[in-house]
Amino acid sequence: EIEVREYPTLYLYLSMFLHEVKVSAKGRNEARIVSAFGASMCPKLVREVMSHNRPVRVNALLALCEELQNPASLVGCVDLGIVSVLNAQVSADQDPLTRLRAAKALEICSRNATGVHALLQGNTAQMIVSALSDDEIEVREYVYRALIEFSTGNLSCVHALVAADYPAILINQLRTAKEKTVLQPLALRLLHNCLYSGCGLESALGHSAVETCIELLASIDTEVRREAASTLIALCLADVAKMLAIECGAIEIIIELLKDSDRLVRSAAAGALMTITTADEGKQAIISLDKIKKKNSVSLLAELLNEKDDILTTNTLKCIANIAVHPKAREILKNKTKFIDRLTTLCICDNAAIGKNARIVKKAIFLCPKETL
Repeated sequence: EIEVREYPTLYLYLSMFLHEVKVSAKGRNEARIVSAFGASMCPKLVREVMSHNRPVRVNALLALCEELQNPASLVGCVDLGIVSVLNAQVSADQDPLTRLRAAKALEICSRNATGVHALLQGNTAQMIVSALSDDEIEVREYVYRALIEFSTGNLSCVHALVAADYPAILINQLRTAKEKTVLQPLALRLLHNCLYSGCGLESALGHSAVETCIELLASIDTEVRREAASTLIALCLADVAKMLAIECGAIEIIIELLKDSDRLVRSAAAGALMTITTADEGKQAIISLDKIKKKNSVSLLAELLNEKDDILTTNTLKCIANIAVHPKAREILKNKTKFIDRLTTLCICDNAAIGKNARIVKKAIFLCPKETL
């Protein structure tokens, strides 16, 4: 065995080899995002999201989308003002990928109560309204989804949308065909949320929301037809909207939708017809269509009760209850043996709401209220 220390020159060269600073085989990738730990994680990530270096920024946004799904990380980033950063990037950044990932991050924030509060405080609705006209369809999709989550079940958020004039903007997008068909259901859902505010409903009616929804009932896209009918239900809670829908021929279109191949479309159509027929003019319009155009609307409604769907059944029962006070409709329903048998069965079904509505229908048919129509 050789004792290295006995050979000074060999020992010197060996020490130099072991301890010298070697050049790395590869240069450091500046765009690579390395996670920090503990208290430094959120500050580091937010700084990188704000970077002027595009590769760093877009990679940091990708990492942010992962981290925001952790509630603790979301709170940390929100406290550091990430929402304001994302608002600015979604609305004004020149890079499409930056806008896309920033919009996705906002959508993730909107799923969490802390995130919703931050979006409300950060005036996100107003700040990103221009993004509804973004050239990138995926950016618009994330913006729609973020705003829908943001405003669902939160009246303060709905008021923020209305204050930013979303009803008018959305109707313009839908009516002028500026929005792609694939995103029209999202635009309609967001408009529907705006209607929970009295000012939102008033604004929508003033910008031709009823006419727009009626036009979209004829869409070739199933989801568009469904959302248009659902939005029409909310609109027609206002008497002026009922009258307008009747004048625009909505009832004939809705009756056709009762035969739609999609169950959810049929259910929404029954709901829209139920809302409109709370007005006497709506009841009369159905009877007139049956007489003049042989639509057999009353019979069609009776047949819908054979479907095994609670929402469709409930909407149909409420609609029949509305029209059953009309003498001609009542006479048609009385003479339908299978319908009466089905109605009797529904009166004692396990679903309390359906049972209650079925009994109301039966009472309307057989107690013969005063004929005023």
